[in-house]
Amino acid sequence: MTSEGASVVALSGIRKEFTGQVALDDVSLAVQAGQVHALVGTNGSGKSTLVKVLAGVYSPERGSVLIDGQQVPHLTPARATELGLRFIHQDPALFPQQTVRDNISIGSRYRGSRGVRVDERRERDAARRALSAIGVDDVSPDVRLGALSQSQRTMVAVARAVQDLQGGQRIRLLVLDEPTASLPEHEAERVYGVIRDVAAQGIGVVYISHDLSPLLALADHVTVLRDGKLVASRSSSGLDEAALAQLMVGEEVQRATSSTSRPGEVVLSCRGLRGGRLQPTSLEVRGGEIVGVAGLLGSGRSTLLRLIAGSQPTDGGEVLVSGRRVPPGKPAAAIAAGIAYVPEDRRAQAAFPNLTLRENITGAALSAFRGPLRIDERAERAAVRALLDEFDVKPRDTEKQFRFLSGGNQQKAIIARCARLAPEVLLLDEPTQGVDVRARAQIHEAIKRLAARGTAVLVVSSDFGEVLDLSDRVLVLRQGGIKTTIADPATAQEQHVHHLAGTA
Repeated sequence: MTSEGASVVALSGIRKEFTGQVALDDVSLAVQAGQVHALVGTNGSGKSTLVKVLAGVYSPERGSVLIDGQQVPHLTPARATELGLRFIHQDPALFPQQTVRDNISIGSRYRGSRGVRVDERRERDAARRALSAIGVDDVSPDVRLGALSQSQRTMVAVARAVQDLQGGQRIRLLVLDEPTASLPEHEAERVYGVIRDVAAQGIGVVYISHDLSPLLALADHVTVLRDGKLVASRSSSGLDEAALAQLMVGEEVQRATSSTSRPGEVVLSCRGLRGGRLQPTSLEVRGGEIVGVAGLLGSGRSTLLRLIAGSQPTDGGEVLVSGRRVPPGKPAAAIAAGIAYVPEDRRAQAAFPNLTLRENITGAALSAFRGPLRIDERAERAAVRALLDEFDVKPRDTEKQFRFLSGGNQQKAIIARCARLAPEVLLLDEPTQGVDVRARAQIHEAIKRLAARGTAVLVVSSDFGEVLDLSDRVLVLRQGGIKTTIADPATAQEQHVHHLAGTA
């Protein structure tokens, strides 16, 4: 933890408006050298706007930016870079077809080379030094970036951002926006370690994340925004998740209400299903029932969903929906059988980011809007607007490009698409990963509503507390097989943690 001292970067009394709408209202933020400073708030709270003011992208109507206590008028992106401010966005501008060396050298404009010829040896050495400076020694500068894990790519982005330290330039601040949003827990831990290494070098870090538990463990200080206003700015010491969530939403966050429906007949049945990490596994899920799947990384939990959804070939066994066998390894056959699947990586595997919200929701089934000559777009928009209202997807703009939605609204839109298909079976892998506390509660309620309609729901989550909150019963996987069934998830969580690790 850092000690109290002068701020290296500060924003004071910032006000920012867009066509009459106030996005930031008298917001201040001060970051000390070597401090990990968490910036939190629900979607639309003003976090991204504040960061863009700091980056010189937006000019505020009122307020000031101070570097080492000195006001910086007319801040621009180029001036922010000169002053040692670095930014890593949720989707950093990396080039997966290029090498790690090239991705890092692009950030320095190949300063190690001369003229028109790239000095590969110098660039390789510079990349290796940049990685080593943040404690990353297991990534080769010559490997193609696309061959790395997502956490390793994030580390490359950090190395590129702070590489000027090796040339003697002062880096004052590193801002990271949701750097672990799509990472499994063990990879996220590596990124947390890199963040601590960066702060240990005297660099102030602004860390933005919706994952509150590791955020509190990582951060020295927390600033909370709500509806464009500063709600709190305090030490993280003594602050727990519940209190932080309440600051973010302005009220106590309620858990999803329990389903009042009684499970019906068996809808989903797996008999001896196996493939990948999953050993022969049998299970049943009834209509109206939510069954959680818990297990440590590598237990086979995501493999189970992929096999049922037909997105991964099976090595044996069978899947039945309402007694009808589903051909294995064929996603189209699974969809035709009434199976809807929301994979873990929504952006890469469940969405078309450059298409509109309307196209993403209706693309799976357009027959309801197909006329003799064309698609009835008026009816299509009306149907989509009704779903946006039901699942509280914001903005309610059917023509908004999907990629511009927040993570929570993207996930709600994908679940709305599944609901439109009226599936018999809904498979959800990490349904609330990377979303804020309000969106998490809304997604839980949406899942409960779908179950109440008679859908059989199978949920995988690395958050054991989430599995217990949502589920009517929980299957615990270890080493590719179901080891335990928790029939009463409402009992104390501590009694079940040993089941995950195999110590019970």
